[in-house]
Amino acid sequence: MALTLVHFDSKVEQEEEYIANRLLKRLDSLKREKQVLATEVEQEEEYLVNNLQKRMGKLNLEKTELEKELEKLHRKCEELRLEQCKMSREKEMIENQLEAEQEYIVNKLQKQAMGLAAEKQALQLEKTDLKRQVGELMEAVQKLNNEKVLLEQSMEMEEEGIVNRLQRVIETVLARNKAVEACLEAHGLSVKDLNPPQVDVSTEWAYSRSPTRSDAQARLNSGELWSAGSGRSDMSTNDMRAARA
Repeated sequence: MALTLVHFDSKVEQEEEYIANRLLKRLDSLKREKQVLATEVEQEEEYLVNNLQKRMGKLNLEKTELEKELEKLHRKCEELRLEQCKMSREKEMIENQLEAEQEYIVNKLQKQAMGLAAEKQALQLEKTDLKRQVGELMEAVQKLNNEKVLLEQSMEMEEEGIVNRLQRVIETVLARNKAVEACLEAHGLSVKDLNPPQVDVSTEWAYSRSPTRSDAQARLNSGELWSAGSGRSDMSTNDMRAARA
């Protein structure tokens, strides 16, 4: 029984030693694996750290650039805001100017319209006055035409009376001339010896505007009709009218 226990104890010891050796080997293997894993982890961590640092640097650069861009955008926004304010003021000024110009133009057009209306009214009055004057002138012209017709008729009648009177005066003068010639022949003289002035009775009397009886008597007394006995006694009323025309 004791041998069995001893044998069992030695066997237990052997098994314990075997287990301990296995555990030590396993422990050494785990330590090596741990070191390998630690090395790999360290390398991985270093890689990740380097990668993260690179990414952080890149992000920092991008952040810096974005900040610069953002600052530029802020400045641009400020400039745009100032420009907008300036444009708003200019727009307000332009609107005020346009409103003032529009009011001025409207007032000017109203004044021009009133002036044109007054001028139109004046022209209408002037037109009415001109129509009245034209009517009066037409009436005056018609009156003058009527007076002209009456005057022409009166002058024609007066000329006919004057021509008839002159014809009678000429006949009287011719009769006197014949009596004078007969008297001169009785004394042995002739009209040529007296040398009276030669006057063309038809021309002189025809172109006289309105000879009167006193003018004819004066001409007879001055001896202007001494030549009337040489074939001019046949002057008729129609011949006198033709010569006067």
